[in-house]
Amino acid sequence: MKIREKKYVIALLAAICASNASVAGRVLDGTRVVSDEDAEWLKGEDLVSTSKFVRQTRSLEPEELAEIETLDLHGSTLGTSGFRKITDDLLPYLPNLKFLNLYISELRAQEDLELLASILERFGNLQYVNIVGNEIANMALSFVKEHEEQKELTDKFQKKVVFSYKTLLEDKFPLVERKKYDEWYKTHTTYYTLVH
Repeated sequence: MKIREKKYVIALLAAICASNASVAGRVLDGTRVVSDEDAEWLKGEDLVSTSKFVRQTRSLEPEELAEIETLDLHGSTLGTSGFRKITDDLLPYLPNLKFLNLYISELRAQEDLELLASILERFGNLQYVNIVGNEIANMALSFVKEHEEQKELTDKFQKKVVFSYKTLLEDKFPLVERKKYDEWYKTHTTYYTLVH
């Protein structure tokens, strides 16, 4: 890997919000990531394609990958193709990932919800997934109802997916309590200040 690219990846890893010290481990900053298709016409916009981001991250040493506990993709332009690439080609290389922030990342298709379900099933260390600001957030309740016979999956949606501040408070998911939301807010406050 080129030295410039290596420095770029290290800079991404160093982008830990000092004000959010309660989030342990390293934060991998993917806020400038766009789908490969969008990268074609957004050249010169200081953005990085999903494929390049995945390639650069996977080139890190195993110890560095193991330190990453938060993948911050808020404001990225993933779409289904980018989300699939992240799911299949990057997440398996982040063994200690606890928080996946997908806030406003252009996820709007049924396939995106199915990818989210596969993430919840495949990556047991993951504690929170923020999908606020995506169209799939509006589809989450009906998706869970459609799969209510899969108790383990619906439990994971109810306990790990943050998709709406109002939905949590209105108790539309019976297992979600105000106390749980307060815990999310306390540990990830910099990610949820825009949700109110």
